[in-house]
Amino acid sequence: MGIKKLTLALLAATSLGLASGAVFAADFELTYSTTYTPTHPYGRADEEWIARIHEQTDGRVQITAFWGGSLINSREGIDELNAGVADMAYIAPIYASSGYDLNRLTPQFFYGYEDAQEVLRVYLELWNEYPQFAEELGGAQVLGYNVGTPMHLMLRDKPFNQVSDLQGLRIRSAVDYIGALTAAGAEGVTMPMTDTYPSLQRGVLDGVIAPYEALRSLSFAEVINYYSELPHSRGAYPSRAINAQAWAALPEDIQQVFLDNIEWLTQATYDYAQEAEDAGRAYGEEQGVTFNTVDPEVVAEYSSAFEPSARETAAQLDSAGLPGTEILDRIRAAIEQ
Repeated sequence: MGIKKLTLALLAATSLGLASGAVFAADFELTYSTTYTPTHPYGRADEEWIARIHEQTDGRVQITAFWGGSLINSREGIDELNAGVADMAYIAPIYASSGYDLNRLTPQFFYGYEDAQEVLRVYLELWNEYPQFAEELGGAQVLGYNVGTPMHLMLRDKPFNQVSDLQGLRIRSAVDYIGALTAAGAEGVTMPMTDTYPSLQRGVLDGVIAPYEALRSLSFAEVINYYSELPHSRGAYPSRAINAQAWAALPEDIQQVFLDNIEWLTQATYDYAQEAEDAGRAYGEEQGVTFNTVDPEVVAEYSSAFEPSARETAAQLDSAGLPGTEILDRIRAAIEQ
């Protein structure tokens, strides 16, 4: 076949492919697993991120997402990611039951922080300064970070204005907050969030520590009357990563595209989460929930009860050869500034 005929044949084949909707294989096809759905704030950020990577690599990278834990279903995900179950995954070592000690335990050092963006700023400085954070992830390359918007205190019968208001109350709480509640004379109760609504409705619980968005997403606005802005920071953590083998298989220019999008994915995740927070507060206002701020001196008094547990955790990290006390001191110094 002559050059002219070959060229015409190739053009015809290309036109046929486009007309039939055929999709040509990308140079690099990667899988991404997350426990969230595309409609969740984190999933919405993921969808945009996947499209950005495809566009910014000129179609050379195609990412296939597996939503809702259909591929990796553990909350932390890092073990399965490193085992190659997926090339990339949503990870949350902060929720691991064991291991990943620096990543898992240091978020509790951010007690008293009210601004999630400030938490993220301090955390990323520490991440860049202490290589032990990354070393715990077993060679996985981090592609994005999460910072949790602060949780506050929702109560059935009265607002919180001073620490003594907690005396005798039963509050659904994460484990990290139980010590401070106990010091204030309250009983911290751990239970699934799905069981919290009926417990509040029946008066088994007097309140719950949760974010604004739970007023809507978990319908807490129907069973509480007061939302007191007593901050409970959730810290920050690496949230998306690619396993070492998949990362090493990518050329440097493709790697750079992923690295250049770390800040974008981190901020997009926060922005979508904040949208959900704003919607939750608006829903609470519609339902007649009363919102009140808490005096900074009262916040400081309440937060001081977190200190003994934090020091104990820091000493535990020190004994494992990790810079626990050093990191705790850095975090506390930052909030004082």
